[in-house]
Amino acid sequence: MHNQTIKRLALLCLILAWIPSSFAQIFNQENPVVAKIGSKELRLNDIEDKQINDLRKQLFDKISAKIKERAIKQLAFSDSQYSKSPNFQVTDSQIKEFYTKNNLSTRGSYEKLAPQIKQYMVAQQQAMFGDYLYNKAQKEGLVTSMLQQPGDFLVQVALETGYTWSNKKGKVMLLEFSDYQCPFCARVQPTLKSLRKKYGKQVTFAYRHLPLPFHKEADEASIAAECARDQGKFEAIHDLLYKNPKQQFIPDLKRYARQVGVDDLKKFDTCLDQDTYRSRVNHDKAVGASLGMNGTPSFAIGLYDPDKKLMQGEILSGALPEAQFIQMIEKYLNK
Repeated sequence: MHNQTIKRLALLCLILAWIPSSFAQIFNQENPVVAKIGSKELRLNDIEDKQINDLRKQLFDKISAKIKERAIKQLAFSDSQYSKSPNFQVTDSQIKEFYTKNNLSTRGSYEKLAPQIKQYMVAQQQAMFGDYLYNKAQKEGLVTSMLQQPGDFLVQVALETGYTWSNKKGKVMLLEFSDYQCPFCARVQPTLKSLRKKYGKQVTFAYRHLPLPFHKEADEASIAAECARDQGKFEAIHDLLYKNPKQQFIPDLKRYARQVGVDDLKKFDTCLDQDTYRSRVNHDKAVGASLGMNGTPSFAIGLYDPDKKLMQGEILSGALPEAQFIQMIEKYLNK
């Protein structure tokens, strides 16, 4: 078991051990009282952060899955409707469509990934059939769950000096925090380009910097992007930096400025040499840390107020499939 998994499970055990209210209370109330300090009640929302919320959701999902598994298994003994299992099939065309739709060419060739995709799609069909049986059992009154799903953990994030693509007044914002030397950040860029093409008129796409400490040149790369931004070349150098993660030393960054056609090269060089935007990059890092972002890429997705330049939404992490971004975007577009 990975150390990170062990730590998360240990934290979950500590949370459950520390909370003096009953286990059922945590799941069956929206914002239960978890302690009393003097005469004042301490509620879950007062102490909950994203990590606690993620753990609560994981535990809810695990318990829900076990309930569903046990329910279907027990019902199968007495009702043949719950004992039948179809022979699930996945065609080559479906696998190819999945590969293309989710931009998986950045992760490997079709031939290499096809068996994994097929296995995943069969597992998805099996899970969907299990959901169908469980929902059927619930509608027939054969199963009643007492669990209440934890609500979403929402954060407020100001755009501040974040770079935005063409639409600055979308109903929804997708705000990326990334690192120019992070391979997963580079991997997700084609997905983000696809999303901008699909949702460019409805969603404000924005970018802030989160160079990680062990990527030694990533801070300077972020500063170079801001220096190029002064001259309208942010997007051009942004793409080039992700294509060259191992060549981001100062001479490389100056060469990229010339390659993308920065007009005033002396101004760019001075901006880079004098660390003009170091404080901006450091501020972005501090904001990311305050949101619980300890890896890249990380995203804040939610409703956006373009007048206040403030969004409220949820945090996502990792080079996620396009379908997962779409699901979250659609969720907020429909609010």
